[in-house]
Amino acid sequence: MQELYAYIFGSPDHNRLKKELSKTLLFKDLTSRELDVVAQRNNIRTFKQGEHVFFQGDPGSALYVILRGTINIERHDPRRHITLAALGQGMFFGELAIVFEGVRSATAYVAEDSTLFCLFKHDLDRILKHHPRLGNKLLLNLSRILAERLRASNERK
Repeated sequence: MQELYAYIFGSPDHNRLKKELSKTLLFKDLTSRELDVVAQRNNIRTFKQGEHVFFQGDPGSALYVILRGTINIERHDPRRHITLAALGQGMFFGELAIVFEGVRSATAYVAEDSTLFCLFKHDLDRILKHHPRLGNKLLLNLSRILAERLRASNERK
């Protein structure tokens, strides 16, 4: 069955995935064994230029790590359209969805063909249950990153 899945959906190189994940701020200080646990989730998605990963107002359920490509984060209101960020390889987005139940505050638009690693809320919950030390490490990293982003946002105002 595993071989059939790999034939249909492709089988990403596990070591290459670990290497790419280790380059991101969220996963950079994880051990090889901890990266194995995260990479086992094996939630790889590909998107073509012009597609949307999610829309503003959608319920959130995952964060995305950009393995290849470019994603624009955009906000829409009745009067204007604002590009908040252009994100490239090694960056991640959608992180609020795994720590806060709510709707997406912006749209993620694919500016260049992209390959994304998805960490769903239920994946994080499973990691927290079965690998609490790793789960706490991920939450601490995420908290630090969110705090830094909030600080940068406050300084711009």
